Amino acid sequence: MKEGLEKWTLSHDGGHRYGAMTTNMSKCFNGVLKGARGLPIAVLIDYIWCKLVAYFNDWRTKILGDIEHGQEFSKHAIDKYEANYEKGSRHYVRPFNQKNGVYQVCTMHNPHRSDGGDHSHEVKLLENTCTCGKWEIYKIPCSHVIAVCIKEHVNAMKYIDPCYTLQQRLATYSHEFWCPRISHYGGRLPAQSCILTLKCYETKVDLCQQE
Repeated sequence: MKEGLEKWTLSHDGGHRYGAMTTNMSKCFNGVLKGARGLPIAVLIDYIWCKLVAYFNDWRTKILGDIEHGQEFSKHAIDKYEANYEKGSRHYVRPFNQKNGVYQVCTMHNPHRSDGGDHSHEVKLLENTCTCGKWEIYKIPCSHVIAVCIKEHVNAMKYIDPCYTLQQRLATYSHEFWCPRISHYGGRLPAQSCILTLKCYETKVDLCQQE
C-alpha cells in the first residue's frame, strides 16, 4: 500500500476521524437517496431539499428537547462513557507521578474476553493520552482514564471532547431554510408541485424504511 498509514488507519490518524471508518461521502449520500434516484430531476432536487429541511428540523427539535431535560452530551457519548465507567471501576491504579498525572492501570484477567484481559496501560492525564489508544481515537475517556479519575476523585466527564456536547450538535443544525416562493423561472411555485414533492418524499421514506 503506497498511501501513508495516517490516511487510512485509525491507529495513525492522530484522532482526526473520531473513530469514524466511513470516509466515502458519495456512498453515504447515495444511501440517503436510496429509492429516490428514479425520480425526474426536478422532483429529485425538490426531494433532496425537502429531506434536508426535515432532517434539520427533526434533529434541532430533538436536541433542544434533550437540552431542556438537562442532558449535556449526546447519547452515543454517554453510552460509551457509561460502558467504560463500568469496566474502569474494576481496574487497579498505581500512581507513578501524581504531579505530572502519570499512572499505571492494570486490568483484571477475564476469561470471557478474546484477549484475556490482564493488561497494563500508562495514562498521562495532562497529555490526554493512554497507551490503549482509545482515548485519542474516540475523544471519550477510556476505562483506564476513568479508573484514574475514580481514584483521584475527578469527574472524568470533563475529558469528553466538546464535539460530543449537545450545544455543538445543535450548532450543526443551526442553519435555517427559507420557504420557497419564487421559482427559478420567475413565477410562483405551484401549490400542486409542492404537495407532489412532499408526497414523493413521504412515500420514498416509507419505502426506504421497509427495505
